Amino acid sequence: MSASLQYAVIVIALIGFWAIVVRPARRSQQRAADFQHDLAVGDDVIIASGIYGTVRSLEDGTVRLEIAPDTVITVARQAVVGRVPEPEDHSSSDSEN
Repeated sequence: MSASLQYAVIVIALIGFWAIVVRPARRSQQRAADFQHDLAVGDDVIIASGIYGTVRSLEDGTVRLEIAPDTVITVARQAVVGRVPEPEDHSSSDSEN
């Protein structure tokens, strides 16, 4: 195999690695950063440790969450990993049975 063909295979492999691994990871990081930037007071969220809470205040790098009545904790913005999904209303299917 010629040297130029070997270099071409290496370049193609690196491009493939970038397309399969690096690019999706970068997109995921960007979505997480956008989510953390868009947090608002009153949002129901979950943090990385599995604790659910309601955002009570936002500061530069921290979020104050109310996890129970009159119980507020301070966590890093990076610890907030998602919004709590709205509960689905199953009352219409229950009334049919």
